[in-house]
Amino acid sequence: MAKATKPQKAKKSQKKETKIPEVSSRRRKSMQPIAATLPRLTKRITGKRGFAEAGLIEDWSVIVGKDLANQCLPIKLRYPSQGIRNDGTLLIKADPAFALAIQQQTPQIIERVNSHFGYRAIARISLQQGPLYKPETKQAPELPKLSVKEQQDIKTEFSNVENEALRTSLERLAATTRAKNKINK
Repeated sequence: MAKATKPQKAKKSQKKETKIPEVSSRRRKSMQPIAATLPRLTKRITGKRGFAEAGLIEDWSVIVGKDLANQCLPIKLRYPSQGIRNDGTLLIKADPAFALAIQQQTPQIIERVNSHFGYRAIARISLQQGPLYKPETKQAPELPKLSVKEQQDIKTEFSNVENEALRTSLERLAATTRAKNKINK
């Protein structure tokens, strides 16, 4: 019986020796969505302005409503110097024409922001009046109309595609490309 126990021990020791080291989890994963890595990348930038999480900036229109979000933006979140992360002051930049209306809605804004955080994150709001940054929205140039013959050529070109959704997408892409080529010529 002693012979039976020795080979078993030898097998166990062989298994331990041939164990392959694991590759780090970062290398095993293939592609990740940008949304998964964005908070890690923006943490330093938002942290400098007092925003522990970028959720306040990202969800501002949801928190205060679209109408109010078009009139003001959160700029900085300051907390007391004791290192306690509650009863802070939220600095809001407001359009001068709407500053009085925003000041009257201060209690509602405080309540909504605190409910977003889930605790009493802010106790006061400080208003800074000034023009808000609004990116210019460029409208795409109007494309020229394609002739009936050109439209028929596009339809016959993609008539052999069986998937209807794919076919219509390809037809729209071809029509847009041909219309843009007319502008460039």
